[in-house]
Amino acid sequence: MSNYKKNSTQQNNISKSSPIVDIIICVHNALADVQRCLNSITKHTTVAYNLIIIDDGSDLDTQNYLSKYVYKHKKTNLVRNKQAQGYTLAANQGLRATKEEYALLINSDTIVAPNWLERLIAGAKSDDKIGIVGPLSNTASWQSVPEFESQGDWATNPLPDDITTNQMANRIATYSARLYPRLPFLNGFCLLIKRAVIEQIGYFDEQAFAEGYGEENDYCIRARQQGWELAVADDVYIYHAQSKSYSNSRRKQLAAKAYKTLTSKYGQSIFDEGMDFCRNSLVLQTIRIRAKLLLERCNLVSQAQYNWRGKKLAYVLPVMIAGGGANIVVNEAQALLKMGIDVHIINFSHHQIGFENCYPALEVPVIYVVSEFDIPLAGQGFDAVIATANQSVEWIAPLANQPNPPVIAYYVQDFEPYFHVEKPTYFKLFWQSIWLRRRFASYYFRYKTEFREAWLSYLLIPNMKLFTKTLWNQQEVEELIKLPCTLIGASYNNDLFMLRSERSQNLKKLKISAMIRPSSSRRSAKRTMQVLQKIYQEFELKVEIILFGTESDDAKFIDLPSDFAYKNLGECNSTQVAKLFNEVDIFVDFSNFQAMGLTAMEAMACGVAVIVPNIGGANSFAVHEKNALLIETTSFETCYGNLKTLIIDDKLRIKLAGRAIQDINHFYPEKSAYAMLNCLFG
Repeated sequence: MSNYKKNSTQQNNISKSSPIVDIIICVHNALADVQRCLNSITKHTTVAYNLIIIDDGSDLDTQNYLSKYVYKHKKTNLVRNKQAQGYTLAANQGLRATKEEYALLINSDTIVAPNWLERLIAGAKSDDKIGIVGPLSNTASWQSVPEFESQGDWATNPLPDDITTNQMANRIATYSARLYPRLPFLNGFCLLIKRAVIEQIGYFDEQAFAEGYGEENDYCIRARQQGWELAVADDVYIYHAQSKSYSNSRRKQLAAKAYKTLTSKYGQSIFDEGMDFCRNSLVLQTIRIRAKLLLERCNLVSQAQYNWRGKKLAYVLPVMIAGGGANIVVNEAQALLKMGIDVHIINFSHHQIGFENCYPALEVPVIYVVSEFDIPLAGQGFDAVIATANQSVEWIAPLANQPNPPVIAYYVQDFEPYFHVEKPTYFKLFWQSIWLRRRFASYYFRYKTEFREAWLSYLLIPNMKLFTKTLWNQQEVEELIKLPCTLIGASYNNDLFMLRSERSQNLKKLKISAMIRPSSSRRSAKRTMQVLQKIYQEFELKVEIILFGTESDDAKFIDLPSDFAYKNLGECNSTQVAKLFNEVDIFVDFSNFQAMGLTAMEAMACGVAVIVPNIGGANSFAVHEKNALLIETTSFETCYGNLKTLIIDDKLRIKLAGRAIQDINHFYPEKSAYAMLNCLFG
């Protein structure tokens, strides 16, 4: 299954005609937890299953409850030990009693949620190499979300008072990318084991780990030694109370003893390397960060539904081919749909084929019109109509003169007059002072028609609401145009752009990517190719260069410097770019300026070290030498020198990429969509 396309139906493809799972629960007292566990399994398990309960020397109250439970639930087998044998022996009693395709060991202090078992099985079936699967949890060592450690111990991650286990599990599943990350160890509180694994490696080691703790790590090592992979079902969340059958101090004693046994049995390196991998996994880090932001995202959706559900909103988006600005609008429009907003896109009918090829599964309805003169009619009946480029402001202007007009707004994604300042050296002067920018603007306003038209678009409709993505863009509008402009914040599609597999640090060649747009002078295609050419000449054996953004037969691309080896992917859609960014190590954007820098954000989210212009709005998400390099891109030597640094300085490159993943996930689309609604409707 591709990691780039969610398979929302996969959990429904599990046969329910006959038992395929033997669920094993080892019980030792803690009756209240046992009751919650069994009640949740009974209520939320729709896959056919058999239940095997091992009562390992529990007290009389627990014994009586289990006897009554078995009497009511006929497909339950109760095995009772008069005296406690310890978890490992009890678990093996259960495993030896299994016969189905899967055996599932789950602690008695857990609470499961709807579709839990279907999703675990789907994870196991996603790859024949996967032998054991475990879920996410509040406290399950490396599988814990949103934190895995706290004050020198494993984190417990208590749920907020207003969030139930079912709600948390549903949110985890809804926003999961189903990456099924592979780990060297899985936490033993819940393990789905394929029958083939049991038949090949047997059961837990009763002699070395009779009391419990460490037996699951030993089992994981043995499974991996036989070629099996261990995966986390990152769409499953199971609540774990932990340490109810054992005290917290007893748990620590057993864990310390297990560590000594494991290192004695396998050597220090195999165990420590596995622990280091789990601790430093960037994929798990991505999953944890996304889980941490779930409450924020869901709360914004709920608040927007409460405040503005049913509002009708239309974007005028006259595009045929996907680009950064269009992608932002589409992504935020999809967020608005979740918020209960009746959102539409208005586009031209002669763009329809190209637009729908770029966005084939678009949920946002599109109104196609023949010409700009049809846009005012198409915009009638909406509560707000939004221009997305300077030309479209004029097209929606007649709506402002109608009785009960909609809110008229302009989504300022760039300071478009600067598109028509061609010489990059001018930008150095522009940013020396606001006085110089005004002087240059005055000159261009008089002598450059396109510059003047873009400038006047901000002033065309009285009382038009202006909003934008970055502080830089806001300041340019407010300081030069002298109109208020609301900042709604940078954002990107964080449900598509993410790190999907671990990056190897033992690279034969570093992969460097760049987006080449020769049709736009501000994108500095020539300088970018010149820098890449020199880099290749110096590091031919160490680098591989991958371009995208324009076709190889484009006349303007053919004229660029290209006397070096490179691969050109041509024009790519978002899914293709997300796949590319999971394969490259460095992304460079040597544009003269960037109002925001969407492509750099997307690369950072995938764990790529990036270089971006220090002129513009990239500093809204990029911090120099912390999560990216912000440089003066108008200088060839500066561009070349910084790219060379990333190539030769492995520690810096790895540090930037790791920090980028942590920082960039905070720029999710619901935040910008909510701020925009607040700007429009208050």
